Amino acid sequence: MRKWWIDNREKMKTFIICGMIFMGMLSIIALVCGVIMRFLGFQYESAGSIVLFFTIATVISYPLNLVAGALPKALYELKRISKLCALVLYLILDTTATSLGLTAVDNCMSSVSATTISIVIISFLLALLGKDDFKDKQE
Repeated sequence: MRKWWIDNREKMKTFIICGMIFMGMLSIIALVCGVIMRFLGFQYESAGSIVLFFTIATVISYPLNLVAGALPKALYELKRISKLCALVLYLILDTTATSLGLTAVDNCMSSVSATTISIVIISFLLALLGKDDFKDKQE
């Protein structure tokens, strides 16, 4: 075990640092989303509850968000749908996927209470962040 640790020390340091940066960014996004949702009826016990709420929701909705991003892109690349249709489909699928994750976590966590409208609006705003994937490609 000690030899493995010595051989992989740099990899482990990199992994830990990247994980800390990811959690820091996720925490900032969670707090901003929590403030926005607060105006729409979101209630929570502490800032830690917000961060935990969004962290778990991110993990739960990640597989669905992968499909929500890949399906419209694939259909657009195969020329089955237009760029605008792909963007609209992406926004609908990503908003739905994120909403499902947030709703599932909301139902399981007693320290937070989110209204349906707050979940849908924040899910849509988060989906808008990914719309840049559909920009025209410069060739």
